[in-house]
Amino acid sequence: MGYQAASVCVPVTVTPFANAGATVTKCCGAATVVPGRQICSGVKNGVCSFTLSQNVCVAVPVDFGATATVGEAYVECLGASAEDICTACDILPEVSPLADVKA
Repeated sequence: MGYQAASVCVPVTVTPFANAGATVTKCCGAATVVPGRQICSGVKNGVCSFTLSQNVCVAVPVDFGATATVGEAYVECLGASAEDICTACDILPEVSPLADVKA
């Protein structure tokens, strides 16, 4: 197993959003019922707008991590057997240190 110490930095962008909750409508007085088709006042398909402001503090959970990649694998075959030769590790040759890498 190997270990690597590192200082990790990541830019974080906070994008505000506001989702409307369930609205509550309160009727003010009784409804007016008029027979026949009437012309409605106001703006067709219009909207009424108002503005809300709220200070917020955003907690941003961020997981830091890293991936590791390895180079090509090399193998030195030491033989094969139908017997469990892994139980007798002392008969296997000692692993030699890494050879010098030449550039």
